[in-house]
Amino acid sequence: MLLNILRSYRDLPRNIHMLFLLEFNLSLIHVAFILILNIYLRKQGFTDPEIASFNSLRFIGALAFALPLGIYIRGKRLKPFFKLAAVIVPVTSAMIIESIHFSIVPLIQLSFICWGIGMMLMRVCSLPFIIRNTTSENSTEALSLSAGTWSLATIFSGLIISGLDWISFLNVSKWTISFNEQGILWIITIIGMGAIGFVVKMNEKDLQEDDKRVDIFSLHRTYDWKLIFKAISPLILISIGAGLTIPFVNLFFNSIFGFTSSEYSLLGSFTALLVFMFSLLVPTLRKKYGYWMTIVVVQVLAIICLVVMAMTEMYTSYSYAVIIAVGAYILRQPLMHMAHPASNELMMNYVGKNNQELISALSSSLWSASWFFSAKIFEWLRLLDYRYFEIFLITAFLYVLGVVMYAFLIREYEQGQKKHSDRVLPIADELTID
Repeated sequence: MLLNILRSYRDLPRNIHMLFLLEFNLSLIHVAFILILNIYLRKQGFTDPEIASFNSLRFIGALAFALPLGIYIRGKRLKPFFKLAAVIVPVTSAMIIESIHFSIVPLIQLSFICWGIGMMLMRVCSLPFIIRNTTSENSTEALSLSAGTWSLATIFSGLIISGLDWISFLNVSKWTISFNEQGILWIITIIGMGAIGFVVKMNEKDLQEDDKRVDIFSLHRTYDWKLIFKAISPLILISIGAGLTIPFVNLFFNSIFGFTSSEYSLLGSFTALLVFMFSLLVPTLRKKYGYWMTIVVVQVLAIICLVVMAMTEMYTSYSYAVIIAVGAYILRQPLMHMAHPASNELMMNYVGKNNQELISALSSSLWSASWFFSAKIFEWLRLLDYRYFEIFLITAFLYVLGVVMYAFLIREYEQGQKKHSDRVLPIADELTID
């Protein structure tokens, strides 16, 4: 069974493998920022509200440009946009690192905005690129592999961070390289620059002529907005909830349990290993048990784990609280991430081929918008002295609403598929009709 699963990923088209390596390199940078950038900011004297404000800015560019980009790329080659992403992300990452070091607030703000634009280019274009380069038989594998890049990048980023932190410093001739947060982020940024090499190896085919133009003045007729709105609604709730928690989990473990950058990164690496392994199983589980198991059930279990983790803040005087928090976090991550490939596939299948580029752009845009507002809400709640567990419980509530909406969406999609199959005559009947 395991060999068959691995073979299904090996046999994916070469373009999908190149996309995987591109996403992996850029995700190395992204993950490193998620793991230790907030702690780096805190060490440089920035407060939680200020950190939340900076984090919110990386979503502004995506919010402004994701939707127009999704409309523009319909029927166009996607390789040029991947090239831009491969250049923008490392360059702006370097700008963020140095502007924080010198406490140049306007440059920090500008760099976060531009960094967000670079990541947006990759995200908006990834889903349409996968759909264009796969068939219905292997699209789930491709989507799972794409989702798995985040986990794999987390493993490597976490190990690099922990390893370099353990080494502490390195003497090279007359130079001393310190492996603090600044130095580590620089090293991972340089590694991530390798992304451009994989973009160059992508080979896109010419698209059909009739897919190449969209009249911006007739968008209401070009796309099925009713389907799009239904498909995107659960994602909005999930993303708002995620934005209140995911970017700030490191602050939770640092503030409540005293985790260092190295300790949290090591935890992230181990968790990501489980996420990656579970992600590889998604196509098999989806084909065997359907969307209910791979979206609804696993997310409900993830929500329970989030609530358990959050409540440990109230019991920090007990030694076992940190063990429970870590255990809940380790279980939550793979469970929640397992749903992403299946929910993306459901969304793309539900809206149909004509709406796929736009739904990809909308999902990126709305995710960015949600995380922007969530970061602002987190900033506001922390200013009002809300505790971490109270904020995380809000996330759990929003997750529950999102999962309920996914359940309705799955039921409607499956009923539509059943009606469609019922209208298709069996071959034997077709032969006797004449």
